Amino acid sequence: MSERWYWLDWLRVIAMGTIFLFHSSRPFVIFPSWHVMNSTGDLGFTVFEFFIAGWIMPLFFVISGIAVYSSLARRSASQFARDRLERLMIPFVFGLFFVVPVNVYYDVVFHGYFVGDFVSFYLGPYFTKAFPFDLNFSPTYFADSNQGVYLWYLFWLFVFSLVTVHFFKWLAREGNRNKFSKLHAACNRRGGILLLAVPLIVVNMAAVPPFFVFPSGYGGWKLPTYLVLFITAYVMASNPQFGESIQKSRVPALLLGILTSFSVIALLAIILSDPYAMERYYLLVSTLVALNGWCWVTAIIGFGRKHLSFDHRYLKVSNELVLPFYILHQSVIVAIAFYVVGLDLIVIEKYLLVVLVSFPIIAALLYPISKINLLRFLFGMRSRKR
Repeated sequence: MSERWYWLDWLRVIAMGTIFLFHSSRPFVIFPSWHVMNSTGDLGFTVFEFFIAGWIMPLFFVISGIAVYSSLARRSASQFARDRLERLMIPFVFGLFFVVPVNVYYDVVFHGYFVGDFVSFYLGPYFTKAFPFDLNFSPTYFADSNQGVYLWYLFWLFVFSLVTVHFFKWLAREGNRNKFSKLHAACNRRGGILLLAVPLIVVNMAAVPPFFVFPSGYGGWKLPTYLVLFITAYVMASNPQFGESIQKSRVPALLLGILTSFSVIALLAIILSDPYAMERYYLLVSTLVALNGWCWVTAIIGFGRKHLSFDHRYLKVSNELVLPFYILHQSVIVAIAFYVVGLDLIVIEKYLLVVLVSFPIIAALLYPISKINLLRFLFGMRSRKR
């Protein structure tokens, strides 16, 4: 690739900022329960959570799938696997042992499962009772996000990368890319890019409970749907026509995304009030959720390509720090929220306090990480040249 896609860097940074605001709001929702919860939930934050959950993790996997195209273009399959190991699994393992314990500690203390200081918890119950990586491969293993709490994204992105690398290399050949010419032509019509939502909808319906649970599981989605998004993103990145189609369809996708968001939230309200409603509405919910997620991802990428294709002096640094920011952010948020939820303040004041205290702490932690090569390596960053 001779041209850097600055819009992709911008979207990566914006997505990370969104997930930070999203997780900062989670202690203040009515449902579902989180690691630390305020005594009373807020309807506005609950609606905000369900809205963001409808597309934020699909956006992350699509951004990752697009980025894999440029990474594989410069590497062999073995070089790519080594790069994924260094960029994903080393930060995952490091975070599992030295960052996530903070999250888990405040979780178990808040819910009354442990009484004592952090050191006592880390040297004992964390590894014997609360270690967040389940090796019990039961039939319902994929229904629970128990691969590093919020770091499950890194773990499964690594798995998806290894599973698909040879298919992606095969697809990158000129002759094989031409096999998608009819699909290119269909998607290039206005709104045609929504055809790519069909496999996502089918897989989302086929991945039935209790093996792939909705709406819990992994960020409110099912693992097979993330794999479909990851592969679809690579296919789109492999041909410029898909990018043009997305840009052309951005407005219809946005409008349909708004409509389906209202529909999904209304259906979830019905399901939460009736324990048997999920069985009746399963196919409808599965269809709307997948379509809603794809519409928002398409709209965001389309507007990003249109308006964010420019460089900025802070973009390179911000983009480089996205991964360590992700590794740190939720543990810091949970630790701050643990103390904030008990204060005599209204919900919006507590939320702002969590945001305004957590962000500077994360920024302060990022500074030495960005300067010291050993820390850069452990957090998945490239080493700095001396």
